[in-house]
Amino acid sequence: MTMLPPEQLIDGVVRTLLDSVLPGVTTRFARAQLYAAVDVLRNLRDRIDPRAELLDAESASAVAALERVVAALPAAGATTVRAALAAAPAGPPAERAAALRAALTSALGLIETLPADAAERVRQPILEHLAAQAFRDLAVLKPSPLTEISKG
Repeated sequence: MTMLPPEQLIDGVVRTLLDSVLPGVTTRFARAQLYAAVDVLRNLRDRIDPRAELLDAESASAVAALERVVAALPAAGATTVRAALAAAPAGPPAERAAALRAALTSALGLIETLPADAAERVRQPILEHLAAQAFRDLAVLKPSPLTEISKG
């Protein structure tokens, strides 16, 4: 028996709800609830099984940020961050991304011990990575069917 990927299963449920169930739903409240359920399913779809390409992009960005942090840190701190980078596994993508997130957190802890001007220089690559990651995280969200929900 072949197992369908979760994305395909969710897409099928969404299609069924919109094509087969929605036409038979007559009350505004029930239609709004159906659209809300579809919205949840669409946004859940890409979160069930994190996509390797998204994790790879996060990891590449984290590595670049951490390498810039190493260049800006004093020797002792740089050694710590280099060790965290070296310890990050090459795969699977979820484990690599998690290890690099932990390395970023550790680097932020090291920054706390620096003078303000040096801390800002070291913190900047991490802030840039986090801003870019926020956009990557938002990019997988599906548009909300608020228009349909409001129509009922």
